[in-house]
Amino acid sequence: MGITLRKYLPAVGVAAMVAVLAFGGTTASQADMVDGGGGGYGAWQLAGQAPAYTGSVQLGGGFPQTTFAASSRLVTTQTGASTYLPAGSAPGLVFGSSQDQGYINQRPLQDTPTGPGTTTYAFDAPTPASAWGFVLGDIDADKAVVSALDAAGQPVPVADLGFQGVFNYCDAPTPRSCTGDLVDGVRQFDLPTWDAATGTLLGSGFGVNQDTSGASGWFMPRVPLTSLTVTYTRTTGLPTYQTWFATVAHDISGSVSGCTLPGVAVDLKDAANTVVASTITDSLGTYSFTNFLAIDSYTVSATAAEGCELVGDANQTVDLSQGDVTGVDFDQATIPTPTVDPTIDPTVDPTVDPTVDPTVDPTVDPIVSPTVAPAVTPTQQATNSAKALASTGFTGANSPLVVGGALLLGCGFAVMATTRRRHKH
Repeated sequence: MGITLRKYLPAVGVAAMVAVLAFGGTTASQADMVDGGGGGYGAWQLAGQAPAYTGSVQLGGGFPQTTFAASSRLVTTQTGASTYLPAGSAPGLVFGSSQDQGYINQRPLQDTPTGPGTTTYAFDAPTPASAWGFVLGDIDADKAVVSALDAAGQPVPVADLGFQGVFNYCDAPTPRSCTGDLVDGVRQFDLPTWDAATGTLLGSGFGVNQDTSGASGWFMPRVPLTSLTVTYTRTTGLPTYQTWFATVAHDISGSVSGCTLPGVAVDLKDAANTVVASTITDSLGTYSFTNFLAIDSYTVSATAAEGCELVGDANQTVDLSQGDVTGVDFDQATIPTPTVDPTIDPTVDPTVDPTVDPTVDPTVDPIVSPTVAPAVTPTQQATNSAKALASTGFTGANSPLVVGGALLLGCGFAVMATTRRRHKH
């Protein structure tokens, strides 16, 4: 899809689509595409009244939520039907035509050179350092000072505001909403001037600050911003100025093959690894993310279907800064089912030898008594005998008597045996 012809999807449309997906009102074949709603011009919401207005700008595509507060004697939203930036204008060549796309008109707080109006835009996260811009239109009998804060809350150098140049939207190829101003019978196109030292866009009004048509300047910031402020002051007459916000967006598409095709989950993540969009593949395995900011820090991730596994990397980096990216593909394979050998009894532990009695210690010889009497020395034997005698009540002092008694008994038995033998003869 070309860089200049992005279709803007209003925030309401995005919300409705997300609600349908969340409540399951779609099938896999219908849910393969997610439209981020980026590209083209922002949708404005306005609240409050003079001198204090508030509102928001919805840009989609992953751009941070943007709110604003304005001190002005009058702020109005416009449809873009009669006043717009032509496709052939300088910003139109990047963001496309703003015809039928919204913008706001603002007056200063007071119609005096000392009563400026201030509008501050706050971003709920740092903006990208590319792929978006803003236009200040109808700067002729007035001036606008532009300032900003970076991601750290510090003032941004004027050069990093990304001033792109001045132009007149009446001086562009048709279709256009105006044809310039007649000055001395000659149709001319007024241009403001840019003061790079002070960050001031100053209306010229053909040198006398006349209220003309179409004189504009445009910007594409080069660093992330957390806030942007425009201080607008009348120079002469009763001027108003216009503000447009716009983004550049591109598309990502790919497919998932192998195994199961429909219903595979695919996520789009930003540089912080935060999921900014999710989808599922259709019946052919295809998916797409359309109209997301044209930056270089996306990751597309796939989650394999049940019973499948991804072959290769599940995460692929994507650079949208140069245009649409196709062919972000993933491949799946069926998870193999483990096979079982039918000859093996699953109840038998293959590490155990069935011929070995599990109750016998294999390190012990079954024919040898595990209890072995220790060797006894003569000294130890005598000592043990003494101890045995002591346990009977005898001591070493009466041991000779015991020996003598034993000898007498032995002699008595010998005499008796001799007498018996004589009687037999």
